[in-house]
Amino acid sequence: MKPLIALALILCPAVARCQQPPPLDVLLDRLYAYAKEYQATLPSLSCDESITSQAVTKKGKVKWEVRVESTLREIRTDDPYDPFIEKRQFKSVDGHRSRRPGDLPFLVEGGFANLVGFKRWEQKECFDYVVAPEESGRTVRLEMTLKANPANSECRKIPAGFRRVVIAEPETGRILHSERTISPEEAAIGDKVYFGAIDYAPQKLGEQTFWLPSRFYAHDAENANRMIATYSNFHRYTGELKILPGAN
Repeated sequence: MKPLIALALILCPAVARCQQPPPLDVLLDRLYAYAKEYQATLPSLSCDESITSQAVTKKGKVKWEVRVESTLREIRTDDPYDPFIEKRQFKSVDGHRSRRPGDLPFLVEGGFANLVGFKRWEQKECFDYVVAPEESGRTVRLEMTLKANPANSECRKIPAGFRRVVIAEPETGRILHSERTISPEEAAIGDKVYFGAIDYAPQKLGEQTFWLPSRFYAHDAENANRMIATYSNFHRYTGELKILPGAN
């Protein structure tokens, strides 16, 4: 049987007694299964969003900052690979009520529900993998790096310089943290995001509990512009019913 990967390292400090992660193919099965279920069962939702958008100097000093409060809606679509569209309603800018934020140093859209990744099983052979246990084996860190010259035609759909890191529960595949980087050249094409990362936390929607984004962080290739967003007050979104004049 042909191996799935070109590189897989299992790292565990000799001084620590830790549980070894499952074999790579088993771990990938669990991650893809979790992502598939996550994207298939997560309902349309709404939440409060707090955004800090900044421009910084090369030394990391903030030279321009805008704080925005908004309502974020994630609405389901029929697209199996991008199952949500994102709609944002701005409420205030720097503490002042406003429906329009004007210019912002940096704003990323569309990352909330879709950065979980693992959308295309057919692309799994496009990557080299490094696996390492963390927290004495309670979680696992998986690094995915796009191969230099992948043979699979599906790999051509992946942005150049693509690298993903996830922290997950090895037994369930539940993703607790996810981040993605692409090459600076690729990021310059079509205003793609160079780096984005999400922390996930449990949230109740009705009787169900989902691990939803609690914090999103992104920056450009020069790390000159960045955005930090936090999310709270989650609830299901069912849309608005409008009754037209004259309707019975």
